[in-house]
Amino acid sequence: MSLDPRRLLVLRAVRRAGGVLPAARALHLTPSAVSQAVSRLEQEAGLALVDRSRRGGGRTLELTAAGHALADRAEEVADALALAERETASLRGAAAGPVRVGGFATVLRRLVAPAVGALALAGSAVEPEVVEVDEASGLRALRAGRLDLLLVERALGDAARAVPGLAGEDLMHDAYRVVVPAAWPRPDELGELLARPWVAAPPGQAARVVLDRLAAAGGRQPVVRHTCTEASAMLALVGAGLGAAVVTELALAHLPHPGARATAGSIDAGSRGLSVVHRSGRADPSPVVVAVLEALRLQAGEEVEPG
Repeated sequence: MSLDPRRLLVLRAVRRAGGVLPAARALHLTPSAVSQAVSRLEQEAGLALVDRSRRGGGRTLELTAAGHALADRAEEVADALALAERETASLRGAAAGPVRVGGFATVLRRLVAPAVGALALAGSAVEPEVVEVDEASGLRALRAGRLDLLLVERALGDAARAVPGLAGEDLMHDAYRVVVPAAWPRPDELGELLARPWVAAPPGQAARVVLDRLAAAGGRQPVVRHTCTEASAMLALVGAGLGAAVVTELALAHLPHPGARATAGSIDAGSRGLSVVHRSGRADPSPVVVAVLEALRLQAGEEVEPG
């Protein structure tokens, strides 16, 4: 009995996603349809492809050695199909189809929305789907095929984490600024500011890492009174006189901040890099992903050099 290539692609999705349910979400199928496809493929191959002795208890689904071997061949099938689509799009002279873009709120608002909006105005046949997502969840979705592009941030000087099968590129640099209530007296000295109340990001977030570095440079721990994840909320609390905060120039330039002012250049809070990550392979990125990548590059250039 010959192997159905469509079922091979389902097996590939199950391995990439780590289970039937996430594979079903990535393929827009029901879990039952995914399970049936794998079972039929096992019948066609005459081999057990899933290690059913290790299922349950919330564990990731594991393939047998035969399952991994066929999933490897399914990767080749997927590459061949993607290459065919790429060549077809090239012959048509246009990229068309869906592309799923994920990222955090600020970068979706300032880079992704204008970029995909410009594509629509230009009459592009790209069909964007935008998802707000954190980096860890976004990387899992990217590997599983539920996202095509993911925008992430990292502090400059921090090496980008290498992830097999994924590639990334920097889009722009975005400086951090210390913002204080306008009523606070000048001059803005780091040691004096660290002794005052702060509105901080949660531990582990980039803005909090920057604040921790400032604290190390100033030789004292900041007094963190308020915790926010969004720059808009931080600026509102700063404007209300409740504390200082670390925000980026990108947020500061595009969010209202009455009652708040950025400190002068005597405090160097460093910068972050805004990067875009996508799958990398013989057929990746696809033409439609390349079209969105180019739109993101253009939008990032406009942010760096406004007007």
